[in-house]
Amino acid sequence: MGKEEFSWHAPLVEKCRAHCAKIIYWGDEENADIRLLGYDLQLNQTQLEIEADGKKITFRSQLIGRFNIDNILTAFGLCSALKFNLNTVAEGLRKAGGAPGRLERVVDFMDEPLESPVVLVDYAHTPDALEQVLSTVASLPHRELYCVFGCGGDRDIGKRPLMGEIGCRFSDVAIVTDDNPRTENPDEIVNQILAGITATGIEQRSPAWLKRRSRGERGVIVERNRRNAIRLAITSAGPEDVVIIAGKGHETYQLSSRGRLYFDDTLEAKNVFCSWTRARVAKSVGGKLTSDNREARLLGEVLTDSRVVGNDSIFVALKGEKYDGHEFAAQAVENGAVCLVVEKEVVLPPGKDVSQVIVTDTLKALGDMAAYRRAQLAKLCNQTVIAITGSCGKTTVKEMVAAILQRKWVAGPDHQEDCVLKTHGNFNNLIGLPLSLLPLSLTDCAAVLEVGMNQPGELRRLTEIVDPDVSCIVNIYGAHLEGLHSIEGVARAKEELFEGTKGSGTLIVNLDDPRVSSLAEKYEQTKITFTVLEENLKKNPDMWVTDIEFADIGGITFTLHSGMEKEDIHLSAAGEHNVSNALAAAAISYGAGANIQEIAAGLADFRPADKRMEILQVKGGYRLLNDTYNANPASMEAGLKTLRQMAGNYCVAILGDMLELGETSGEAHFELGQLVAELCIDDVGFIGEFKDQAGKGALAGGLDKENIRLFDEKGEAVQWVKKLVIQKKLGQDGLLLVKASRGLRFETIVSELISQ
Repeated sequence: MGKEEFSWHAPLVEKCRAHCAKIIYWGDEENADIRLLGYDLQLNQTQLEIEADGKKITFRSQLIGRFNIDNILTAFGLCSALKFNLNTVAEGLRKAGGAPGRLERVVDFMDEPLESPVVLVDYAHTPDALEQVLSTVASLPHRELYCVFGCGGDRDIGKRPLMGEIGCRFSDVAIVTDDNPRTENPDEIVNQILAGITATGIEQRSPAWLKRRSRGERGVIVERNRRNAIRLAITSAGPEDVVIIAGKGHETYQLSSRGRLYFDDTLEAKNVFCSWTRARVAKSVGGKLTSDNREARLLGEVLTDSRVVGNDSIFVALKGEKYDGHEFAAQAVENGAVCLVVEKEVVLPPGKDVSQVIVTDTLKALGDMAAYRRAQLAKLCNQTVIAITGSCGKTTVKEMVAAILQRKWVAGPDHQEDCVLKTHGNFNNLIGLPLSLLPLSLTDCAAVLEVGMNQPGELRRLTEIVDPDVSCIVNIYGAHLEGLHSIEGVARAKEELFEGTKGSGTLIVNLDDPRVSSLAEKYEQTKITFTVLEENLKKNPDMWVTDIEFADIGGITFTLHSGMEKEDIHLSAAGEHNVSNALAAAAISYGAGANIQEIAAGLADFRPADKRMEILQVKGGYRLLNDTYNANPASMEAGLKTLRQMAGNYCVAILGDMLELGETSGEAHFELGQLVAELCIDDVGFIGEFKDQAGKGALAGGLDKENIRLFDEKGEAVQWVKKLVIQKKLGQDGLLLVKASRGLRFETIVSELISQ
C-alpha cells in the first residue's frame, strides 16, 4: 500500500487487518517494505533506486512521469507478495512498455539516427486527464512542448473551453484539431475550444508561423485535419522538444458524420518518422552531402518540377533533351526546397539554408531513392507491391486491379482511405515510376504500379526499383519496335520483369499469349495462370471465363472461374480485349490475396478512362469535357479548375448531384456553388436533389442570378446548351464541363450534345 495521504488508505488498512491479511507498504518512508530511495525523471526513461528485503535495487524503466513510479512500486509490491525474485521483477519492469496509448512513446525505427522530438501518444480527452498528462510532461527536462488535441463531439460542450485553456497553459505550441466529431459540426467544436484559449491571451497563428517563430514564442494553430496536425507538430519540433498527441490514445478509428473510419495516432506519427532527412537522401543515393548543420531534420516530398511549391521538399535536378533541372534549382529553392540532389553543386542566393547531395546521375538517384523507400518500408510492414507491364492494356489492368484491391481493403473501420497506392496516369518510366512509388507509406496495404519501357534494360532497372511481390506481363505485341527492333526484342525486354522478380514472388501468366507463356516456363516462382480461350483449358489454368456476352451499350458480362468457385462479372467496358484485361486483373488480385467475391465487386466498380476528363469536339463548334464517371467534392474541384484553366473566353458547366455524402450533402453542394463563383465560371446549370443548395452557394459566392440555371430534367439542360450555341455565347473558343455522380447517368447528356 502507498502513502497515507490518500483518504481511502486508513479504512482499507483496517479492513485488511480485520481479515488478518498481510500488508505490504511501499513509499519513501523509512518503514516502508518497498522503499523508494531515489529517482531521476527524464523524457525517455526513469531511473529508480529501491530498497526491499534489505537489498538495494537500481534499474531503469521505459515508463515516464512521477505517477508511473507509484505504478512501478505497486507492481513491486504485488510481485513481492507472490514471492518473486525482486531482481527478476526489476528486469521485467525494465522491459515493460506500459499500456498502449498511455504516454506511449513513438520511436524512430529507421536505420539512421534522427534529431527528432520525443513523441508521446495519450488517451487524455477530458480536462483533468489532459492537465495531468501535460503537467507531468512539463515537469520533465525538455526544451519546448507541442500539444495536438481536440474535443469529441456529442459530449459535454462546457469542457471544451477548459480543454483549450489547459492545452495552451502548458504548451509552447498548441495545435487544435479534430478528435471524434461524431455528428457535430467540427468547426463549432473548434470554436468552442478557442473560446477558452482567448482568455489566456495566447495568439492564434497560421501554420506558416511555425517556420519563422523564435524559441519561446507561443501560439495556437488550428489544423482540422488530424493527420496534417500530427505531421505539422512533429516536423516543427526539434531535438529536446516533446510532442503530445492527446485524445485518442490506443483508439484506431475516428468518428465523424462520415461514420467510423480507421485512424491511428501512433501509426500516423510513425509515418512522419519515415520521412526523408538529408542524411537519408545521401545514404539512399550514395551521394556526398554538402555543408549542412541540420542533416537529421525531417523533410517533405520529392519533386522534379521546380515550379511546384513544396514544404521543405527535396528537388532532384533531372537533365533532359530540352531542359536541365540544375538551371532551375534556385526556383525550386524559392518554392520551398531545402535539399537538392544534383550532379554538380549549384550556386544559390546567399542566406538560403539548403543542402546539396552530389551524385553522378540524378536520374539514377531518383530511382535509388524510390528503391530505398520500398526496401525500408518492407522491413516495417507487410505490403503487397505489384508490377504490371505489357504491350497494351497495362493501364486498364492497373486500374482494374486498384479497383479490386479497394474492395479487399475497404475504407472504413479496418482500413484507411486510399490505402491502395497506384500509378497515376501512365507514369511508368524511369522518371514516372519512382515518382509513383515514393509516396508509399506505412498505411498503404498495396501498391499497383505500371512499368513500361522502350529499350532493353529499362524493365530490369524498374524491377530493381519496385522489387515486386506480384508481377504480370499482360501481353507481348509489336510495340516500341524502334528501340527493340523486333517482336522477339520486345519479348526479351518484357522478360526482364519476370527475371527480376524475387524467388518468393508470384508471376501472373497469360496462357493465351504464347510468348508470355513460354517466358514463364523458365522461372521457378509461384505462378497463377489464366485464359480466355477455350482451347487453353486443357492447360489447367487457375482462372478462366465462360458465358461471355457483349451488351449493345458497351458492357460485358461473363462468368469468372477459380478452382471450384465462380462469380458472375459485370464489366462496364467495351471490347473483347477487356475480358482478357479483366482476367489478368483478377489473377493479379488473387495473387495479392483478394477472394473471388472481392474480385467481382471490384471489376463491377471499374470504369474506363473515356468518361474521365475526356475532351470531345462537338458539332456546334465547342469542346466538351466529359467527366461523367463520378463526382465528389474533390473531383468536382479538380474538374472545375481544369475547366477554368483550359477555357478560352467562355466556360460553362452542367453539374449534377454528388451522391453518398450523407448528412454533409447540403453543405457540400452549397460549397460547390461557392467554388463555381470563386473560379469565375461564366454560366452554370445544376440538376438533382441538391440543385437548390448549389444554386444558393453560387449566389452567395457572387455569381449573378442570371448566370445560374436550375433544371428538373436533363433534357432541359441540353436545350439550354443548344440556346447558348445559337446565341453564340458557346462557340469555338468555349468549353463545357459535364459532371455528376454515376447514379445520375450524365453520359446521356453528353450523347445528346454530341449527336446534335
